[in-house]
Order: sequence, then structure tokens, then C-alpha cells
Amino acid sequence: MRKRYWLLVFMVIAFAAEYFLSWKFYRSIVPFPEMEFWYTAVSSFLRDVLLLGVAGLLYLRRTRIRDRVKRYFPVVVTGVLYLGVTAFMVHQLRLDGGVVTALAILAGLNNNIFAVLVTAMCYHKWAGRTMKTVYFAVYFLSAVIVIFDAFYFWQTSMHVQSVLFANLNIYAVKGVLASMGALKLALIAAGLMLLVLLFRVNKPTKKKPNFVWSLMCVAAFSLALNIGYMMMGSLNGYVMKEYMGMWTEVESEKTREAYRDMLTVPVNVNFFGKMLFNTDKIVSRSHIEQRPLTVKDEQVLQELGIMRKSEEKAEPKASYDRIVLLVLESVHRDYMHYYNENIPAEATPYLDSLLEKYPHLDHYYSSAVPTTQGLNATFRSHLIYDPDLPGEAQPSIFRSVQQAGWRGIFMNASSQYYNNELHEYPTQFGMEEYYAKEYLEDAGYTGASGWGYHNDVMYAEALNLLEKGQKNNDKMLLVVKTLDMHQPYPYYGTAYGDMPEGVRDNKYVTVRGIYWVNLTIQNFFKEASRRGLMDDRTLFVITSDHNPHSGGEYMELVTDERSRRSIAPIPLIFIGKNLAPFALLDEEQYASQIDLAPTLLALGGITVPEEFMGRNFLRYAPLPYALGYFGGKAYYYNEDFSFEDKMDEPEQDRYCDALTNYIIHEYAARHLKYGGQ
Repeated sequence: MRKRYWLLVFMVIAFAAEYFLSWKFYRSIVPFPEMEFWYTAVSSFLRDVLLLGVAGLLYLRRTRIRDRVKRYFPVVVTGVLYLGVTAFMVHQLRLDGGVVTALAILAGLNNNIFAVLVTAMCYHKWAGRTMKTVYFAVYFLSAVIVIFDAFYFWQTSMHVQSVLFANLNIYAVKGVLASMGALKLALIAAGLMLLVLLFRVNKPTKKKPNFVWSLMCVAAFSLALNIGYMMMGSLNGYVMKEYMGMWTEVESEKTREAYRDMLTVPVNVNFFGKMLFNTDKIVSRSHIEQRPLTVKDEQVLQELGIMRKSEEKAEPKASYDRIVLLVLESVHRDYMHYYNENIPAEATPYLDSLLEKYPHLDHYYSSAVPTTQGLNATFRSHLIYDPDLPGEAQPSIFRSVQQAGWRGIFMNASSQYYNNELHEYPTQFGMEEYYAKEYLEDAGYTGASGWGYHNDVMYAEALNLLEKGQKNNDKMLLVVKTLDMHQPYPYYGTAYGDMPEGVRDNKYVTVRGIYWVNLTIQNFFKEASRRGLMDDRTLFVITSDHNPHSGGEYMELVTDERSRRSIAPIPLIFIGKNLAPFALLDEEQYASQIDLAPTLLALGGITVPEEFMGRNFLRYAPLPYALGYFGGKAYYYNEDFSFEDKMDEPEQDRYCDALTNYIIHEYAARHLKYGGQ
């Protein structure tokens, strides 16, 4: 009776406390949001009741806790690691502290220790050297994967994705290791050693636990926690929408629901699943069916500006004979002080001056992530990169300029063996001249790091190629792909004492990295001018291969939520002596990487292939927009609104449904046309 009394007292106190805290939070809002107030108070109270239940269960089994911790210590270590990572994820994702989030954490804790716990139970049932080795392997791999996944999340705000393994090779490993430094590598080694030392197991006792009963209890807890989380999540959404009428919160709750789902993911299972299978549900389809766009689809696409009325195509007039495209690595538009006061003015003075003086787009977005996908959008004006689709006949900016008598040159800072780019890039993108790290080594350059050669070397050789081409009267498209801003840790080749105070003392490595980018680009144009390479027939373009992955310093430097999604703004600046073709450029319009190739071809007087999805943004468009694709989701932006389209989810709103059908329609058209080669 006394226990029930104290339980009732606790619940009354807990409800009163949550009622007061909720009122304190909302009291300054006029009119008072009564429904939101009650929702927060009740959700927080239910969380308290849930945690009280967990505490009560532990209390009832308090005499066994010490023994179980000793017996299953590696399981405890894995669980503590998960809880630490989860606390970081909840903070980063700004999740609420309600009952659904608490249930997600409990389910996630269960899911992430499950494999280690079952292996531990097997060890205590069938003790022996072999079983102990298996136990250690499962524990160590699970713990390492939890830590690695946390690092990946810190950089990308996602669990490990299939794209990581698509880009994983010895050159990527060397690049990451080279960017870390001795101290970070020593800390990693110490952490791994600590995990080994924490693998402590008791000698099996003669009295064995009831293995079948224990296994049934673990299975029951797992089912109860996961089903409870799913049911509570569904109930939460239903109550919010149908009962409380919190319509403004429904969309936000969908995002929070996706974030909570991330907490429940067993990261070891996810790791191996993404390693073994391509989980992009669009690209991995075994059968691509082209469905015709409906009248409703076409009407919505016209509203979005995507489906435009057919225009008479005038014969393009060449404004330039040479186009030099400087493609930076993982640079966001807001890494320049011109756009973002979080970047010190001393970090990007030259880039800011280019933005002040030359034509540019303020709302130019990535169309795909990471590098190869971003380059595919830039070169082929398509959203989805499918490496299994034969590329020899697919139109690209390189194939178009070369058919018009231009040279198509691509120079990359990394090794030609990185992801077999020596074969894949010319095959897919069509450049006839492909140069990489090995070419630069043969040319006598030194100083390459793990990723490859640095900006100063890349720009020096680009100037040599451009100068030779100019002397030979070559028409040319020269693309220079640099690497120095590659995440997680950018490279900078400037000595500490040579940097401005606001740069060298800044806590963000990214700031020093973008200062190096600013300095090397300044030196590039200074030298280009000195050599007379900036003539009326040469256009220089500065852009990026894609925006940074959503994590790390990026999330602190770029504070605008709309500008740091998976598809985000990147720089686009046009530099040259002859700027007449840009006289009518609307710098405030929205555009994305799929629009660059059509625009550059028009500037070169070359016909744009009909298969290109993008548009020439030098021509007027009633509703200019930016379009991107990443991880099975499409992203749409225009001046008035934006939305995220989860393409594998049926029955979304009419905008998402129409955009999904449009992208699949275009993707299927390419498969039908080029898949039989």
C-alpha cells in the first residue's frame, strides 16, 4: 500500500513539474498555444513515467546488477558507447525530450547491444576458446562500428550510407589518414587499445544460466521496445493531427520521426547492410519502367517551373573559345564572408572581391552528392548517376564540345586509380584528355599528400595547359578538379605566422582551409593576367563539385537551416574580360548543377543536347528553380518555397508525387535509350 502511495505522489509531483515547465516555456507566446502546451506537458509526463518504470525494474533486480555487469561487461561497454553517441545525436538533431524520443533511445539501446548480448549468452552457455574469440570479434567490431558511425554522423548527420563503400579505396583511406595528423591517429590507436582492454569476461560458472529462458526474455524485450516505439510514434502523429489539430506541427513531426528512427538503427547491422547492398531504392531497382506523365503531373510541373512551354531554339552564337572550370571540393556558398558573417572577412577577401565585380548566382545549388554524382550533374545535366548504365553514347558537355572541334580536358588532383576513374570518367563523361596525380608526377611536380596534389600545383599546371592551348589557337574546355577542402579536415598550405590573425586564431579548420582556397585562386588569376591569358575569348568559372556533407564544422559555420540540407547552395562565379554575354543575367534566380552544362554550351556556340534536364539560365525563365537528388530523395527550391521529396514513399502531396514521376520518367528514358548498348 505504501509503495502505491509513493508512486502516486511521484506521478502527481512529476505532472505538476512538467505542467509548470511547459507553461513557463509557452507563457510569453500570444495568443497562448494551448494545444502545444498540453502536448508538451503530457508527453514529458509520460516520459517521466516510462523512466520511472525502467528505474523500478532495475530496483527490483538490484541484487543482480553487480553480477550481471561483471558477467556481461563488454555488453555494458557497447551500451555506454551507444548512449554517449545517442546523446550527441539528440543534441545535433535538436530532438524533443518527450516520451517518443525516450522510447526510441531505449529501443536503440536494445538493438545496438543485441548482437553482443546474444553472443555473450552463447559464450556463457558454451564456454571455450573458440566461443571467446567469436565473442571478442562481435564485441570489438560492434564497438568500432558504433564509434565509426558516430564520426560519420558528425560529418554527414546520417548513419553510414552505401555511397561510402562506393567511394572507399586505398586512396581515400590515405587521404583521410594524411589529413588527420599524428595526434589524432595516436588518439584513435589509444581508443582501439582501450576497447581491447575493456574486453573483460568472467570465467564461466558451473551453474549455467537458463539459456532458452534468457533468450526468450531478450527476444520479448526487443519486440516490446520496438513495437512499443512504433505504436507510440503512430499514436503521437495521430493525436497531433486528428485530435489536437496541431496542423503546423505535423510536417515538423514527420522530420522528427525520421530523426528518431535513426536512434533505433542497429549500427552494426546497418554498416554491413550498406557495405553489401546498394540501398538507393531508385538506382538499385532491377527493372526500370517508364510511366507516362499524367495530365495532373504536367500541370503541377508547370506550376513548379519544371515543364516549360516549348521555345524556338535559335542557333547559338559563340561568345568564348576557351572555358576554364575551376571545381572546388566540398565548398559551400556560405564559406565566403560575402554571404556569411561567420566567416572572417580576412579569410576570403579575394573571393569576396570577385563576387563584387563579376557575374555570379546567389542561389546556385548542388544537384547531387558526392563528387562523381555532382560531376555527373554538372557534365551530363542529369540528377541520378548510375554506373551500371553504359556511358559511351550518353550526351555530355565534353562530348558536345569535342564534336564541335574543341579539346575536352579534365585534370584531377587525386590518383587515376581512385575508383578506377581512369576508365570510368572518360567512359561515362566522355573527356578525351584525362589527367590525374600520375600525370602531374610525370610532369615533375612534388608535394602530393594522401588525397593527391594541392591547389597550387593544380592551378600551376592548368595555366600551362591554357597557355599552350592559347598559343595553338585551340578551342578548349578545361576542367580543374581540386581536393584541398575535402572533409573531414581541409588542407591549408599557409604557415601559421603568414595567416591573418582572424584566420590563424579561428577555432575552425575550415576557415583556414577556405583562406588557402582564397589565396591560391588569387595567385591563379594574378598569374593568368600576367601571362595574358584573360582575353576576350576566355571565360573562367569557379564552382564546387557539391556542398559539404551535413556535419562537423559545417553545421556550426552555416546556421541557416534551409542552406544546409543534403542538397545546398554552392558558389558559381564567372570571371573574364568579356562580360557582355552576362549583361541580362539575373543573379538572384535559382539554379543548380544540371543547368551549368546547357549554359556553358550556349556560351560556346554549341547546340545543347535534348536529353539534358537543365536549362540555359542566361535566358529568361518565369519560375527559375533548383533541383537536386541524394539518397532516394529529391530536393526542390525556388524563391518562394522549397520541399523534400521522399521518392520511395507513396501518396505524398501533389508536388512530391509529380516530381517523383518526373525524375523516374527521365531516368527511365535514359535506361531505355542507352541500357541496351
